Amino acid sequence: MKLINKLIFLKQILTPRKIFNLIVKEIQYFLGHSRLFYFPSKLTIDIGNVCNLKCPLCPTGRGDKGASRGFMKIEGFKKVLNEVGSYLTNLELYNWGEPLLHKDLIEMIQYAKDGNIPVCISTNLNVLDKNMAEALISTHIDKIFISFDGASPETYSKYRIGGDFHKVVSNIGQLLEAKKKLDNRYTRIVLLFHVFKHNEHEVEKIRELANDCGMELRINRMRTDMGKEIFESVENSIERDKDWIPENPKYCAFDLEKKGKKKQMKCNHLWKTAVVNWDGAVLPCCAVYGERHAFGNVFEEPFAFIWNNEKYRLARQEVRDKIKKSPTICHTCKESGFLNF
Repeated sequence: MKLINKLIFLKQILTPRKIFNLIVKEIQYFLGHSRLFYFPSKLTIDIGNVCNLKCPLCPTGRGDKGASRGFMKIEGFKKVLNEVGSYLTNLELYNWGEPLLHKDLIEMIQYAKDGNIPVCISTNLNVLDKNMAEALISTHIDKIFISFDGASPETYSKYRIGGDFHKVVSNIGQLLEAKKKLDNRYTRIVLLFHVFKHNEHEVEKIRELANDCGMELRINRMRTDMGKEIFESVENSIERDKDWIPENPKYCAFDLEKKGKKKQMKCNHLWKTAVVNWDGAVLPCCAVYGERHAFGNVFEEPFAFIWNNEKYRLARQEVRDKIKKSPTICHTCKESGFLNF
């Protein structure tokens, strides 16, 4: 079955157009070109930056006013995919909101899957019923990530404010039951456990829970306030959010003594991915919150034009140290020393 699933996935990504696109991408990224002759292979479409929870380190959850709120219309979604879908090997339908709140989610997933595009969503899974579970599984979506940051109700509710531990457990059961009923052995359901100071003692317990359910588990290191991190120094982020940062070095992304991140990474987002906000704003990566930092709007001009406009080209040049300063959010990010982990 794993072989069959692999072949199904490869069928989606190994089309002549996608293969050529991937080859050109790797060449131009290696050479550091600023004008690109391909489209991103990965696209994040934030179909709605509205959420039912109040997670304190998420700008949506804490009510940040730096971005307008809403849901992408199905017509706008199809417009984006009609432009770039045939090049995509990964489509994420989430960023700053809860995708299960979008009334057209199933239609969006099916439209992408009909276009041979691998699709994943990330959800807190507090909003689900039997019909939605079966509809979701029937699309043969590739991955469903479930943010589940606690192996007990008390720990879970510390960060997932407004969430219900027992409801999520029940909804996980509904998804697994739908997979069994519909004989869907393809869709991967993955628990995401973000490690904080208050839940790091439950890492082994969540491993047991995932194993008992027959589910995949991904352990993620926490991020500091996601709406502020690229605008400030790592030192300031650590000081403000120190009560959330885990103590175990294994699960901590920071060197708390040096007030910095443990590992420096080169940014490749400007060459390999793009983010489209619910209102059409095109952003350079998933860490950028708010349309005021957009490089363009795909509902107003073609994505192909935006992908190589002046902002994108200058940002790529700055990231590769070919110029010292660009008029983009990427300059702020670089000056702050932020690197998305």
